[in-house]
Amino acid sequence: MTSSIRVSKLHKQAIKPYDMKRLVIFSVFMVALAWTQKTNYKGYKLLRVTPQTKEQLAYLVNLSRSPDTKGWPSDLKTLDFWRDPTTLAQSVDIFTDNGALMEQELLSKGMQPSTLMDDVQSFLDRRQAENANSIAAGSRFTETYHTYEEIIDYLNQLANSNPLVSVSRIGVTDESRDIVTARISSGGGDTKPAIYLECGMHAREWIAHSTCIWIIDELSTLYGQIPEITGLLDRFDWFITPVSNPDGYVHSWLNDRLWRKNRKINPSSPCIGVDTNRNFDANFGGVGSSDNPCSDTYGGPSAFSEAESQAMRDILLSLQGRAKAAVSIHNNAQVWISPYGYTTERPADYAEMERIMTAGAAAIEATYGTNYPFGPGSEVLYFTSGTTKDYVYGTLGIVHGYTLELRNTPDGFVTPTTLIAPVATEAWNGIKAMANAIV
Repeated sequence: MTSSIRVSKLHKQAIKPYDMKRLVIFSVFMVALAWTQKTNYKGYKLLRVTPQTKEQLAYLVNLSRSPDTKGWPSDLKTLDFWRDPTTLAQSVDIFTDNGALMEQELLSKGMQPSTLMDDVQSFLDRRQAENANSIAAGSRFTETYHTYEEIIDYLNQLANSNPLVSVSRIGVTDESRDIVTARISSGGGDTKPAIYLECGMHAREWIAHSTCIWIIDELSTLYGQIPEITGLLDRFDWFITPVSNPDGYVHSWLNDRLWRKNRKINPSSPCIGVDTNRNFDANFGGVGSSDNPCSDTYGGPSAFSEAESQAMRDILLSLQGRAKAAVSIHNNAQVWISPYGYTTERPADYAEMERIMTAGAAAIEATYGTNYPFGPGSEVLYFTSGTTKDYVYGTLGIVHGYTLELRNTPDGFVTPTTLIAPVATEAWNGIKAMANAIV
């Protein structure tokens, strides 16, 4: 905890339409240039398998929980579960550098793997080209992926042109980038109930960033036109952080599209980065996090050692007494998660959480038929420690602290631009239902 909360205003500089067009063209050029210098995933594969027996599920669960390379088949350097094993008859997605060996391993267990991506690098290249082409063709800002700089410029332009919107810097990263939050408010002072949304704690989950941008756009442009939006803004102030891990996000654009952590230099290791969603003071360092800096779930040297987790903590502390819900938006598991992640003991307020999640999941399914399971993270996903939702509920006492894992698709963390609108729309419908149901 800190006694002083730094939430400062950003300087707002309006960008003329011509300047924004030039910025977008320049950004696309720079991204294309940098793409040749990226981590190369040529020959890597994404496999999908569906466990049908308890033995198969137990094997996959054990494989997914093995820290680093311990317990993995020999000759595998990379094994990353893009969709984790949780229940029978639910697909599991496995990213690996040795697809042939992994396929043999799965076949030996009686499973029938299929290939979602035969060459991951070729797939990444196609997706990047599709996004650049969509931008060049004039697609809506909210329906394409954008660099950190473009997102910040978008927020500043919105704040300069729309009286409902203001932007604040809630933190600064190790690489000196601002962590920026948009406040969308119809007025009512600083005692009005608030809802906080955070996107992109894991850098590679670009559809999460886009979902936050989609929600900012809906709230800021449809107030006074759509009664439900008008009611939600008159009832709540909305605080939304669309890029909560700026350094990692920039790295995912310029160096490694599949980068997950922040870019913290770990003095005792050649490996870079901390998983900031294991860095909160909620059973820090416990089950479901790693003390190995080379692991994608490395929780850091201590709770709140990272600028990104400090920023979310500080803005929520500044909203104490006002915040009615705080939701971290992630990608690919397709599940609505409540506390706890580190124990199977259910929270004292679980009945209320379940009521809200039932309403939210129903609204999502009513949109396009996408089914979202829901429940405590330790039950519906896997064990985790040091996460946002558990800190929000366990320490800050905000009953409605959730993680929303967006729709699972065969594209894994590389959701195509054509799915931004449907994925964001159904998620937003779920969040609206949550907000409407909060009493």
